[in-house]
Amino acid sequence: MKPWMDGMCGPAAVVAGGPLRGSCDPVTVETDAAQIQRRSEGTSTSEIHDGALALAQPRSHLRWIDIGAGTGQILRSVRDRWSPAGLVSIDLLPWLAADLRGDVEMRVGDPTTVAGDLAPADRVLMVETLEHVEAPWTLLRVAARLLKPGGILVVTTPNILTLRHRLELLVRGQLTSFRPAEPQHLTPILPHIAEQIMGQEGLVCQGRRYASADVVPFARGRPWPRCVAGLAPSLLTISVMMAGQRP
Repeated sequence: MKPWMDGMCGPAAVVAGGPLRGSCDPVTVETDAAQIQRRSEGTSTSEIHDGALALAQPRSHLRWIDIGAGTGQILRSVRDRWSPAGLVSIDLLPWLAADLRGDVEMRVGDPTTVAGDLAPADRVLMVETLEHVEAPWTLLRVAARLLKPGGILVVTTPNILTLRHRLELLVRGQLTSFRPAEPQHLTPILPHIAEQIMGQEGLVCQGRRYASADVVPFARGRPWPRCVAGLAPSLLTISVMMAGQRP
């Protein structure tokens, strides 16, 4: 995560819902929810980012919205490689990287409220986001409704169906990604429910994909070799990726 940058002013300074107007004084007061979400650090793995971009089928001159954009790593890739028509980041915290703030419209605040006020887009991303929000299904519906005809929504979330999750639930009665020590993770997301919601919103879902090898149970943090994880990705990778397209 990027803390608020002291002394920032001008068009890049923001408050919840949009840019500051006529003020150079940054807002530093955070809600309890924002303070908890700081623990996620606004990043995820490059393999998850690459997988999400592949599902999004990027091309030039599209408008992109990244809900839960964090530091903006995916938006940087889009900016540098595909000459987008517009880039919008949404997050509970203003931690978009400084080098992106001249090219990305940064919106800060409750994602459901902020996203509901935006113009439609060609691509909407929610990469490792749904598990952090209090009303994930409401946000997913809002995101789906942002799509233009032909637009694609990409959702990635911790894969709670892994072997490690199953063993920990059996032995300790808790999910690995939702342990009490990780309060930034609020809601386990079952992939079939996410796909059901997207279908109800008129999207045609593509097949699921998976990314990033999980840790071998009881192996002191050693990940599965990539060749092994590829044999059973639904059991041995940490992120499940879904996409839906509006006809």
